[in-house]
Amino acid sequence: MDELGRLSTMFRLLPVIFTSSDHTFAGKPMRIEKDVRRMQQICAYVMKHYVHSIALDDIAAEVGMNRSAFCSYFKRCKGMTFSQFVTQYRLNMACDLLKHSPKGVSEICYLVGFNDLPHFIRVFRKHIGASPSHYRKQCQQNEIPTASSCRAIQSGFATLVPYSEQPPREE
Repeated sequence: MDELGRLSTMFRLLPVIFTSSDHTFAGKPMRIEKDVRRMQQICAYVMKHYVHSIALDDIAAEVGMNRSAFCSYFKRCKGMTFSQFVTQYRLNMACDLLKHSPKGVSEICYLVGFNDLPHFIRVFRKHIGASPSHYRKQCQQNEIPTASSCRAIQSGFATLVPYSEQPPREE
């Protein structure tokens, strides 16, 4: 096959390569599998340790990264900082306890990893749109607000977007 024929064949293959759902390039899987595993490892770590303070150095070491690389990686994958992610997970757990547990708001605050009740109430109100006690009352009366319910937080936690699928940043 002459050079023009090879070039023509290559151009016909480009759309197939870039639209393929099989993320293999030159015989090696792209970073997607590694990114998904890493995000699953991060999520598992948060689920196991959310009750306590999670140091960035500890979670970064857990996934084999330094602190700076971890922060950049996580922000690109999740679109939020690690601290925001942990806060959302803690709020999701608080919502679940408020719905299904008779425990008091202050006890729930400490059970989900917040160390200060006024801060917990302020953060809860900001993200959920109601105070924890008001949220509990709404749940008991089946009047959970749709736009600010914990389901939005839960879906954000469950979504794993691999680093390699993120669009390039505009600078």
